[in-house]
Amino acid sequence: MDDILNYLYELKREGIKLGLDTTRAFAEHLGNPQDKYKKIHIAGTNGKGSISSYIYNILRQRYNTGLYTSPHLIKFNERIIFNKEMISDDYIINFISENREYIDKLSKIKMNPTFFETTTVMAFKYFYDMHADYAAIEVGLGGRLDSTNIIIPEISIIGQIGYEHYQKLGCSLTSIAYEKGGIIKPGIPVVLQDKKPEVLAEIKKLSQVRKSKLILSEDYSKSTEPELYNFKMVFDLKTPLNEYHIESNNLGLYQVKNIKTAVAALENMDTSINKHDVESGIDKAIWHGRMEIIRASPLVIIDSAHNPPAASNLVPSFKKFIKKKPLLLIGMLSDKDVFSFLTIMRQLSDKIVLTMPNEPDRALDPDNIKDIASSIYRDVKIIKDPLSAYDYSLKNSDCILVCGSMYLIGDIMSREKVGILPFIDIGKKISKEIG
Repeated sequence: MDDILNYLYELKREGIKLGLDTTRAFAEHLGNPQDKYKKIHIAGTNGKGSISSYIYNILRQRYNTGLYTSPHLIKFNERIIFNKEMISDDYIINFISENREYIDKLSKIKMNPTFFETTTVMAFKYFYDMHADYAAIEVGLGGRLDSTNIIIPEISIIGQIGYEHYQKLGCSLTSIAYEKGGIIKPGIPVVLQDKKPEVLAEIKKLSQVRKSKLILSEDYSKSTEPELYNFKMVFDLKTPLNEYHIESNNLGLYQVKNIKTAVAALENMDTSINKHDVESGIDKAIWHGRMEIIRASPLVIIDSAHNPPAASNLVPSFKKFIKKKPLLLIGMLSDKDVFSFLTIMRQLSDKIVLTMPNEPDRALDPDNIKDIASSIYRDVKIIKDPLSAYDYSLKNSDCILVCGSMYLIGDIMSREKVGILPFIDIGKKISKEIG
């Protein structure tokens, strides 16, 4: 298995390639497996992983359902899930072994498949081989030219839109919204969560041109103020079709928006999903690394926030549900807006430990931002090894918030042996320890 994964990761040398020709050719070579089951396509700068998880968890209450997301936190197999199992090592090995010659053939005609293109086609084929009824497919980057965009979904979903990856997607919200809106297909409805004027105007224009019904998730339903009960986020949700009592393992005010978005999408699809399926699916769902409590004493919360919009979502949620001043343990990648991120996170604490995510090519050396951090925080400590930084934090605070990079979150999850499947009910386990 290690050899196969090394081969896959070697394909990363092709970088991020925006375009659909290679994915289309690869999928056609396999008989276009993505056309053999129903799909839900989810894009957005923030929230798309959580929304994908809710869609998957609700649909699997009644259907054979796949989930394709990226990146993984701990193990490659996390990216591709069917019903209650990750894709097996054997399937990955067989897929690469059977298609390696074709991958090399494409390379010879300047259509070199990237890591993500290969993984995407593998997911499409796996769901077909497993006889999926539905699959929730998360966009990798952007939308219009993302490898996943060869599918024709039952519905398209666009979450929150921000400036991350502006180098590839454009420097304005309008241009980024245009790229995200590239997943809107003619005549296929689209659910939009973001209501920023530039985003709304662009998505409205695209949906009108493509004659696609536009559903604004924030207007579609009304929710009560979420409260913390038995360490779950609890609120009521009223839609044009139903009234739901929601209990979510995922804390966070932003998760209310993600749940509303998922429910709006499902209510605008032709399925047999009922009220119980929605409530049960959300109750069983957990999207790891999103304001997740992984340890009770000292209290440790991990969150994959790594850009300013995600930090802006995290701060008010942390204040509402945790109500403690944390020691911040932060490690970031070099292509992120570090100053803005650190400035926003300062609202939670004046103490920070800077570390270095385990991603050699892109990790930001904390020495390079020490002056920036010192201008924002009263107490700044640098410990480059992430696990040593974590051990220090455990010994020096009764409340720790880890964020800044999915790579850092993955290392901490591994240390604490946190489950990685998207339906493990960690919230209840932790609450019993605290209670």
